[in-house]
Parts: sequence; C-alpha cells; structure tokens
Amino acid sequence: MRWNVLGPVLLGAATMASSALAADTIVHATWLTRPRAEDLLGVWPSEALKRGLGGRAVLSCTVTTTGALVECQVASESPPGAGFGQAAIALTPQLLMSPATRNGVPFAEAGVKISINFTGAGPETGSRIGGQMSLAPIPVRAISDVPWIEAPTYDQVVAAYPQKARDKGVAGHVVLSCTFKSDGRLTGCSTVREEPDGYGFSGAARSLVGAFTAPTTINGRPVRAATLQLPVSFEPKMLDPNHPTVGKPQWTVLPEASDFQAGYPKAALAAGVLKGRAVVSCVVAPEGRLADCSVASEEPTGLGFGAAASAIAPQFRMGIWTPDGLPTVGARIKAPIRYERPEADAPAPKP
Repeated sequence: MRWNVLGPVLLGAATMASSALAADTIVHATWLTRPRAEDLLGVWPSEALKRGLGGRAVLSCTVTTTGALVECQVASESPPGAGFGQAAIALTPQLLMSPATRNGVPFAEAGVKISINFTGAGPETGSRIGGQMSLAPIPVRAISDVPWIEAPTYDQVVAAYPQKARDKGVAGHVVLSCTFKSDGRLTGCSTVREEPDGYGFSGAARSLVGAFTAPTTINGRPVRAATLQLPVSFEPKMLDPNHPTVGKPQWTVLPEASDFQAGYPKAALAAGVLKGRAVVSCVVAPEGRLADCSVASEEPTGLGFGAAASAIAPQFRMGIWTPDGLPTVGARIKAPIRYERPEADAPAPKP
C-alpha cells in the first residue's frame, strides 16, 4: 500500500494556471533584508568566536509566498564542522526576501541558494554590556525548528493585528530574539527586525510571546538559556471572516501505511480501482489535529475516497506555528490525500 499526502492547501493561497499560448514570465526571489553584523554575532558558533574564527555557509531554502525562508538545509560550510551551517540556519528567521513570481503571481520557490559570510570577528570580539566591551565570548546556543507545545492561535494573532495596519491593509513581519526559561517559555524578547516600521507590528508580536511554550528539552538538551529567533507575521488575508490563511505548515504526525490500507474504500476495490484522490477541508484544532473535516472533492467520484480521507484525517497533526511566523490553530485548510494500491505498479502480464 502506498499513500501520499500532497500537502495542505491553505485557503486564500494563490493558484496559477500555465498558458499554452505564451511562456511564463518568472522573476526569482531577491533580498529585502540581509543579515547585519550584530545579527551574525548573535548566532556565531561560540567555539569559533573564542578563537576569532570566521567562516561561510551556503543554504538551500524554499522562499515562501511571504518571502520567508523555510526548509533550509546546509549545502556547504567552511571550515567544515565549525558550526557555521547551523548558525546560518538559526539566522534564517531574521532574513526576508521578495518572493518569486510567475506572471506577476507569487509562488514558493524551492532550492534557492543563500550564502552567508561570517567575517569580522577577532579574539577581542564580545558582547557590549552597559556600553562597555566585554572580552568574554558570547556563550550562545541558538535553537531553530522548535516543536511548539503551545503557540498563539489564529484568533489571537488576528486580535493582535495593529489597527493602523488593519485600516490600510498592510502586511508586517517581525523577528524577536528571545531566551528560553527552564519551563520552555520565553523571556527577554527584543525586536531585531520589523518590516515595515511605524505600524505597531513589533509591539503586537511581543504581546503574543506569552502564548508560546516549547518542550523543556529538545534533542536531549535542556532549552534553558538557549536563544531563539522567533518570526511573527501579520497578513491582511487573515482578517477575512472566512479565515483564509497563508504560510507553509509542516506535518508532524502522519498515519501509518497500515491505517491507509485498512481504510481503502471497499467500493473502489470491488470496482478494481487501484488509485484515488480526495481533498478534505478541515479546521486545525489544538495540538495541530485536524477536525470538523468535510469532503471538498474526490476522484473518481462515488467510490468512497472522500469518506475514507475524512475518516483518517483526525490522525494527522501539523505544526502549530509555521516557519514563516504564522499560526495554524483555528485556521481552515484543504489537505489533498492520494490513495494507491501496490497492484497499480505491478507489471502487466505478458501475453
């Protein structure tokens, strides 16, 4: 049995159709905000900083339709093993790009290469405390890709949306630098990036900090005293009463293949249909579960693929805060699910 979740399709996301009459005009993602020296210093590998060692990392990322960098992987780093690759990934929430467009419509562009140079550090580099230079290196452990236990809901973010920005339909993006407490909550958050200025997005983002809770340990290490670059985004589409949303949620729990096999529609088997597809529309419930699901479409019709997808949907979970800084709990998504029996790939018998 093979199955495939094609990925959540978020209501309000732009869709594009290619034209057979003219070639698509594609404009690739470009920089809006680049890392500053102080941004680099905040994630600089501590051992490299002690030795005054610089380096370089190249990341391969997807640039979302909001210009955020997600799904980043280290393509290369130098010197190898010095930690500059992971430091660059920890920095990505601060970075913002102009999204790629196809015929003027934004789309998520995968495989974008991002080069980040860590230069300018010396043995005397340290932190400024009270205006004085401390010679001690900054003992920073930066965490990214946090598996949040709690995060602001869709309604909480909408409630925090600054009124001035609401009135003018302005989108905003904020990056907060925070420190974890021993209980997984955040403290000492300060704004390191706010786009655009003057609309109150920074204050709105900080008002949501208390709603975040992380596990007390991540990858076997306590989170206490570790730092985090936390993205918070505000999109005008969120203000629609039908709750369209944007962003790129990530699946955290998927059903087993045996669950799909057990739920394969009997009517489809009886008809000898070995492939099918359904799209279910669901609300993201607390903990990222899918609830209140209904069938949006199914192919082929009348063989039970929609009912099967609706029945298995509550077994899915998705992250409750997206890498580009948007909530999922309380939003409605569309999730396409494809069923395929292994017999579909069996070679045809020879005559």
